[in-house]
This record gives sequence, structure tokens and C-alpha cells, in this order.
Amino acid sequence: CKYIHLPNLFETMVASLQHRRYEPKVASARQWQNPVLISIGALILITLTNYISIAKYVNQNEKKALLTSNNLPRPSSSSTTRLLRKANALTSYWWPSQDDGGLIAKIYNVQHPADCSSPSTKFFVLRSLMKNDRDTRGLTAFAHAASSHLLHALTDGDKFKKFGSRILITDDVMWPMARNCANGPETRECYFEPLTSCNLSDVDPMNTSNSSAFLKDSSDEYDRSIRTLYSARKKWFRLTGQKYSWTGLGGGDLDHSTIFMLAATLAYYLRPNPYIREQIDKRLRQSLPADIDPDRTIGVPIRRSDKCYGHTLEGSARGELDCPALDVYLNGVKQFVDFDPLVENVIVTSEDKAACDEFVELVKKELPQLRIILNVGDVQQGTGSGSMLEAYVDQASNEDVVVSALTSMHMHLRARYFVITSLSTWTSTIAVMARVYGFASEVYVHDVGRNRNLFAALARKGCEPLTGERGK
Repeated sequence: CKYIHLPNLFETMVASLQHRRYEPKVASARQWQNPVLISIGALILITLTNYISIAKYVNQNEKKALLTSNNLPRPSSSSTTRLLRKANALTSYWWPSQDDGGLIAKIYNVQHPADCSSPSTKFFVLRSLMKNDRDTRGLTAFAHAASSHLLHALTDGDKFKKFGSRILITDDVMWPMARNCANGPETRECYFEPLTSCNLSDVDPMNTSNSSAFLKDSSDEYDRSIRTLYSARKKWFRLTGQKYSWTGLGGGDLDHSTIFMLAATLAYYLRPNPYIREQIDKRLRQSLPADIDPDRTIGVPIRRSDKCYGHTLEGSARGELDCPALDVYLNGVKQFVDFDPLVENVIVTSEDKAACDEFVELVKKELPQLRIILNVGDVQQGTGSGSMLEAYVDQASNEDVVVSALTSMHMHLRARYFVITSLSTWTSTIAVMARVYGFASEVYVHDVGRNRNLFAALARKGCEPLTGERGK
């Protein structure tokens, strides 16, 4: 570039001027009276000044660009958008947050009132089961119950327009999956963010008849003017018909998607606390290849063990289905590979180690072109039940099991195609969360064990079943 020679030219001019300074004054005067030399000197000085200014500008902007690029991957940076933070977390931790706005932010704001002690702040206390230590529900079964109770609280049992919302808060009874928690209380807060900024000290005790009441059954009616309502101590919950009534959005449930509301309530419940986020992040970085393309990935979350009829696992829930043969899962994978020859990866996870290992060998034999992605360090405890997690694998804590399971769920958000059994709440939840919060451009589901309810339909196709479809 020509400007590289400018400093040399300037030095030559300065040296020439210094030399001429020692010549007779008359000769020096004659030289400076030459208008051509004056013009050249001025031009060189102007050019040199511009050169220095441009160099400083480029240097400052290079530093600024470097600073910006360094900040992009950091989820905590306020200058980055949700999409950029998500894109930069393809192989690390990401989960929807209230900082992203939308439904989760709306839920968060309701659950974090300005004054928890105000008489106008109403509560719905989610109570544990009577025989809590024998509660065999798994992670997503708990999440679904809490999601439904959260909608009950937000709509106050479909009476929001007249009575407003309640704050959902859980009791402090030991949560089976948090037994012997090393990093928090023996409640869901061992692993997850609190549901609310309020405390149990803010609610009215059950013996204050004028300000509290409790439900014997989830479908019971109640006086909505009371400040504190306690849930029934049963597994089931009240179904909310007007899920969007509390949001202020016009059109309500007729104009807005059921799957977005259910996914948002589940995501809100399943927000890991900082310690668990760190553990999930470490496992994701170990398990996910740097070049994974979600649009070229199949997810196969195999649910077996205690889910199958006839299992002999002591302390687990009773079986609920005839578990499909692994060849049936493999045929589902083949179907997607035939549909999309660009598929490169298959994510395989299961709580059942034997089933997972056997399926991996089938894929290696039948579809050797696929890269198999596994949850590195997965405990694979052999059950999805929550009451005795630590009893099934030697030297494995409840925390290890929960972190392993959450990591598997997070991994599957990086897939486009899914082979699931919708008779499993676990695999259906993965499909629903992938549809709403996943990294792929779209989601397709092959259901090898069909259930006939609303959530199964949402998992399969993302919308509610047509009239009469639930019975098919």
C-alpha cells in the first residue's frame, strides 16, 4: 500500500529542512518562498495526519469488534439476544428464562409479587402426598402435576376475571428424589429454582378458618375470597379450561396455542438452580460433538424398565405398557433416514442400560453411517420412579440420577426427529419441549407406543386432537 512509504517521505522532508537550517539565511528564505515546496509540504502533513487518524480509528474498532465477539457466547451479557445466546449454547447449557420475555416472564412476574405479606396476595399451597416417602412419580410426572396446579393458581380455578390469580407455593415436606440432598433442602429446591419469592411464613395456617381452606379432592369447589388454599393430597389435579385467561391476551384459548402454555409452565417448573446448571453444562459439553447439526439429528429417548408390564423392580411404580421391541424403535429411525438422507446423528438415551446398549449395537449394525451420541456418564439407574433412586445403582446419589436425567432431556432438544412412546410422560415431555424450545427448525415424531390424550397429541403433532380423535 502506498501509505506505508509516507513516514519515510516525512522523515526525508524533516531531514532536508534540518539540513537547510544551517545554510545561509538568505538561501533558506529563498527556498521557503518557493510556493511549490510550501504546497508539497502542506500536502504531506495533511496526508500524514489523515493516515494517523485512520490508523487510530481502525485500531479502536478492531478492539471493539473483538470485545463484542468475546461477549456473544456469554448468557449473562445483557447486550445479547435470546436467539444469539441460544445459538451459542448449542453444545452447552441453555434453558428458557424469564429474561427472554413471553409466557415464562409473565409466570415469573405473577409468582414474584411486590408484597407477599399483603392481605390481597392469595396463595395456593401444593401439598405432598399422604405417604410421601412412597411417592413413585418421576421427574416429569411431578412436573406435570405442578404445571397443572400452577395453571389452577394462575386462573384461580378458571375464575380469574372475577378473582385474579394466586401464588403457587410448595410445602416443605421431604421430596423423595431430594433425600439426603447435599446442596440444599430435601425439597425440589435441591435441584430447581424456587417457584416464588414468597415463603411459607407468608401463607395462612390451615387452622385459620376465616382465611384458609383445603381441598379434599382436586375437583372440589371452594370460596375464592379466602387468602390461602391448600391442595388435595392426591396425585391428580384440576384441569384448567381457560389457560390464557390470566395473561391479558385477547382471544384467550381460542386464538392461542395450548402447547406453548403447557411448555412454558413445564419449563418454569424445571428451571435448574445454579449448582445443577453447572453440572448439566459440564455433561453437555462432554456428550455433544462440536459439529452437531440439530436438523440432521434423530432423538431416541427409550423408556423401559419399570414402565413395562411385568417388571420386578422393588419400590418402583407398576408397569403401564407393553414396551415396544427395540426393533420397532430401529424401524422408526430407518423411516426418518429414508425420509431425510441428510440425517447424520442419533441421540440415544435410556434409564435402562441393557436396552440402551442393545439398541446402540442395532444401530451400529443396521445404520453404520449414523454417528451415535450418548449421555456421557449417565447413571442409567434402571427405573424412572422417584422414591428409591439411590437404591438401584451402587455409589450413585439422587443428585447424580436427577442430573443425568435432566442432561438427557437437554440433549434431546438438539434433535429434529424423534422416536418415542407417548404412553411415557417422559418421552412425550421431551417431544413437547423440543417443539417449543428445541434447536431444530421443526420437529417430527414417530410414536411407537400411542397414548390417547391431549398431551400425547401435542407430542405427536404439536396441536390438540381433532374431535373424536382421542379414542383412536
